[in-house]
Amino acid sequence: MLFCDEGAGTAARLAAHARLGVEVRSVEGAESIEAGPDPLPIVLPGPDDAEVAPLLEVLAGHGLEVVLEAGQWRGECLGLEVARVVRWPIETGGDGLLHIEAGVGRFDRDAAAAMHRGETPVDGLRRAIRLVTSHRHPDAPPHALSRLARSRWLRAAAVGDPARVGAATLRPAESPFPAGSVGEDAPAVAVGTASDGRDLLVVFAASGLLGLPLVAADARALHRPDAVLRLAVAEGSRVAALDELAAGLVQPAEVVEVGRGWA
Repeated sequence: MLFCDEGAGTAARLAAHARLGVEVRSVEGAESIEAGPDPLPIVLPGPDDAEVAPLLEVLAGHGLEVVLEAGQWRGECLGLEVARVVRWPIETGGDGLLHIEAGVGRFDRDAAAAMHRGETPVDGLRRAIRLVTSHRHPDAPPHALSRLARSRWLRAAAVGDPARVGAATLRPAESPFPAGSVGEDAPAVAVGTASDGRDLLVVFAASGLLGLPLVAADARALHRPDAVLRLAVAEGSRVAALDELAAGLVQPAEVVEVGRGWA
């Protein structure tokens, strides 16, 4: 039995993925009531395809992963956001059109706009990519940029080489529990095809491993309910409890390790 005073509906939905007989209850005054599951989140569409397509081509042309989350298009370099497609609202003096804003997260984008006035979007994008790639590689000395969004970095390594997780194809997908900022490391989701042709969903985590199975099962329910589910962790971080929890799902998941050399 699990008692919680907030998010009880989400907890109930997650608990339903496990074969543990968990009962979720919400405390109300001196009593508690059984909590029903909340519905899965809605995957929001991005801006109109014809409007955004040229900007996405620019991001992809610079070797970035193009990711849609919460209705916003982002460009990621080695798992770290370096650009976002943003509409400049007319009510605050903008032109109402979509633009590429470069920078590692919102605060860096704002700082770049203030410090590099007159810089073209492409020049800003190249500057952000150079900065990130100089610190996100196996031989780089410790740096703040190498510690951010490591689960997404793990995903980027597998998207670039799907065989690392037994996949034939792999692309980023939205998580039901996205990170609130670039400083927060949350599980990262990818969908694709397994090496044997089956539908596949892989969820990557570099931290918080014991919470991974339920989050991953929720992601599978959101995107591909009948897909093979794999939990991907960095080599050397796999623990026995993770395998037990993965096997305890209503639809059990497999645990795989991503080999060294990605970070």
